[in-house]
Amino acid sequence: MADHTAALGAYGRAAALAAEHHTHLDTAMRLMRSHAWVGGGAPAFTAALARHRAGLQSSLTVALTTLAHLVVRQGGPAPALPALTTSVTTMSATPGTFQGIDPLAMSALTSALEHAGQALSAAGTRLAAELSAHGLPAEPGHTLGRIADWSTTHSADLRRRLTRIQQTVPGTSLPAGLAAHDLFAAHATDPAAAQALLARVAGGDGDAVTRLLDLQDRGEDPGLAARVHAWWHTLTQGSREQLIRLPGLGLLNGLPASVRDRSNRLGLAGQKAALKRRLDAAAAELDRLDDPTLFGGWERLANQLRRIENIERELQPVPGHPPPLLLAFDVNGQGRLIVSWGDPDTADTTVTSVSGLTSGLDAAPGDLQRSRALWQQATKTSGKQVVASITWLGYDAPQIDPGLLDPDKSVAFERAAAKGGAALAAFADGLRAAHVPSGTARAVVVGHSYGSLTTGHAAVLRPGRLADEFIFVGSPGVGVDHASQLGVRPHNVWVGEAGNDPVAALGRFGADPGNSSFGAKHFPVGRDVYTSAHSSYWNQDSVSLRNMGRIINGQRDELDHPAPLNERPQLLMPELAPDLAFKPNR
Repeated sequence: MADHTAALGAYGRAAALAAEHHTHLDTAMRLMRSHAWVGGGAPAFTAALARHRAGLQSSLTVALTTLAHLVVRQGGPAPALPALTTSVTTMSATPGTFQGIDPLAMSALTSALEHAGQALSAAGTRLAAELSAHGLPAEPGHTLGRIADWSTTHSADLRRRLTRIQQTVPGTSLPAGLAAHDLFAAHATDPAAAQALLARVAGGDGDAVTRLLDLQDRGEDPGLAARVHAWWHTLTQGSREQLIRLPGLGLLNGLPASVRDRSNRLGLAGQKAALKRRLDAAAAELDRLDDPTLFGGWERLANQLRRIENIERELQPVPGHPPPLLLAFDVNGQGRLIVSWGDPDTADTTVTSVSGLTSGLDAAPGDLQRSRALWQQATKTSGKQVVASITWLGYDAPQIDPGLLDPDKSVAFERAAAKGGAALAAFADGLRAAHVPSGTARAVVVGHSYGSLTTGHAAVLRPGRLADEFIFVGSPGVGVDHASQLGVRPHNVWVGEAGNDPVAALGRFGADPGNSSFGAKHFPVGRDVYTSAHSSYWNQDSVSLRNMGRIINGQRDELDHPAPLNERPQLLMPELAPDLAFKPNR
C-alpha cells in the first residue's frame, strides 16, 4: 500500500509539473507565426522552435506514462493521462520576398525564450529526480534540461543581435537585409561558410575575400549579399577604414556603393602602381637578355596598364551627370567593369544595362555612353525621382574570335549567358541588400542582344526579385517561351526591335520576344533605328531612347508613337554579318 501511495504521489507531482510547463514554448511559437520575423533565417528558426516545443510536450507525456505504469504495477488503478499537446492557431507566414522583423514582437520573443529557459531548467531537474527516486529512466527530465539550454542560449543571442541593430539603425524601421541576416545570421540557410569567411575578412584575410567572390559568382545563395551588407554594419569605423584597402573588398555585392567605389578606386591605383613597377623590371630584362619570349609577358602587362588608364579616363566626371561610382573592375582576361551613374543605394529607380556580343572591358566606352544616355533621358522626365544608371559588364560575353567555336563562349549557345546570369543575379541581390528601404523604389534591367539572354537566365534564378521591369532590345531570345516565366507580369516586360535587326529576328533562345505569343509589350523604336538596326537604340533624342526613358520612369502611357513607315529599308550593317553567319538551328 505504501509503494502504491508513493507511486501515486510521484505521478501527481509530475502531472502538476507537466500542467505548469508544457506550454512554455507556445508564446514563442505564436509570435513567430504572427510574423514577428519574416524571411532570412526565420523558417529554419521556426522549424527548430517547433522541434523543441514538440520535444517538451512529448517528454512530459513519456514521464507521466512511465509513472502511470508504475502506479499500475504497484496495484493501483491507472491514472487518467492529461492531454499535453497544444495547437497554435495563428496564421503561418506565406512565402514571399519580404524580409524583416517587428522589433517589439522580437523583444517579446526573447523574453518568452528566457522565461522558458529558466522555468524548464528547474522543471527538468525536478522531473529527473522524481523519476530516479523510483528507479525509472531520468531521460525525460534531461530532455527538458537540453530544451532549457537551447531556449536560454537563443534568447541571449537574439537579444544581443536585436540590441546591436537597434543601436545601429535609427528608430525601429530596420532595413530588411540587416534585420533578416545580421540579426539572425545563425539561422539563415547554410550560412556557415559565408559567415566564417566574413569573420576571416574582418581579420584582413585576402584569401577569404577571393573565396567569397567565388561563392558570389555562382549566384546560388540569394542571401549572401544581405549577409555581407549586415556584416559590414557590425564593424567598427576603425575596422572599416582598415579593410577598405583590402584587395577585392569592393567587389563584394551588398556593400554600400560608396564603399565599393572608394575601395575599388584604391585598388585600381594600387594595381596601376604595381604594373608600372613590373613593366619597368620587364623592360630592363628585355634590354639585357634579348629574349623574344619575354616580350609576351611585357605586352600582357602593358595591356593591363592600358586598360587601367582607360578605366580612369572613363571615371572622370561628365558635366550634367552625377559622379560615376566604380562598383567592380578586373583587367585580366576579357575584363570586367561595373559603373553606376548615380548612387543605386538611394535612387528611386535603378536601371542596369546588360550588353551582349562583343561587349567587354575594351569596348566599355560605348556601353558607358549608353548608360549615360539612359540616365540623361530618364532624368528629363523623372520629376523629383532620382535615377541611377548602371553599366554591367560583369561576365564574359561572346566575342567574334576563335571562341565562337567553343560552346562555353559561343554566341550560338547559352552557356556564357547561364554563367553571366548567375553573376547578374548576385549583383542584383547586392543592389537590393544595400538600398535604403523604400516602398516605391524600382529596379529596371535593360538587356541588349545576347545580354537579354543573360538577363533572362538571371530572372529565372531570382523570380520576382531581379527587376520590376524588363526592357529587351535587339533580343535573339531570353531563354523562356513566355514573358510570365521571367517572374513579373507580362505587361512589365518590354520589347523593342528594329524591322531589319537581324539579331532580333533570330528567335534562337526560347520563343521570339518580338512575337505576340511571347506576351510582352512592344514599344516603338522609330524610323532612325529602322535604318541603322542593331546598335542604335540609344541614339540621341531617338524615339527608342525616349521610350526607354519613359518605361524606366514607369510612364507607360506616355510613350512616343511615330507615324508608321510605308517602307522599311532592308539594310544590313557590315559589322552584323557574323551574327547571321552563326545563326544556329533551333
